[in-house]
Amino acid sequence: MSRSFQISRVSSFALAFFILLAFAGIGADITRAQDSFDDPQGKYNLKLPTGWVAIINQDRLTGKTDFLIVHGIRENGALKISTMEVDAKTEMLDVAAKHEQESLRFLSGYTKGKPENFVVGGGQRNGALITYDFKNTAGQPQLGRTYLLRVNDTTVYLLRFTGRTNALSSLRNQTDMIARSFRLK
Repeated sequence: MSRSFQISRVSSFALAFFILLAFAGIGADITRAQDSFDDPQGKYNLKLPTGWVAIINQDRLTGKTDFLIVHGIRENGALKISTMEVDAKTEMLDVAAKHEQESLRFLSGYTKGKPENFVVGGGQRNGALITYDFKNTAGQPQLGRTYLLRVNDTTVYLLRFTGRTNALSSLRNQTDMIARSFRLK
């Protein structure tokens, strides 16, 4: 064997080894060090992967607590959580379509997304997901991903993720994981 062939072979193995380490690191980042976030009102909790932080503010005059969960900075990814009441027999895709008609379509530059089923907890609860594009107040392209999670017959929690299109689109696995970790107390 020639010396250049041996060096090339060693280089190939080293390159393959480093690529394998890189992919292992990506998978580990998702499952590593998850923080638990408890709603300040004590209604629910969820798990936040590394990089997501809750910012909690309390108004000194009213005592009202407000929070926002962000990925690094608000522009990269922000999560707001709210609820809505629905009829007991309404299908989740119909709930998603209603939310889109009553709320999302009024966003600046809104581009309709396709609602899809979102299974939570091994099929124990059902939900829906709407992914859509819009523009923020400065006219910059944004991505929105709203998870609608039914917690009982008439209550649906909305987990609204928004952020820069290029940043939030790469976080789909993390937003799915956050939505699936949502639990009532």
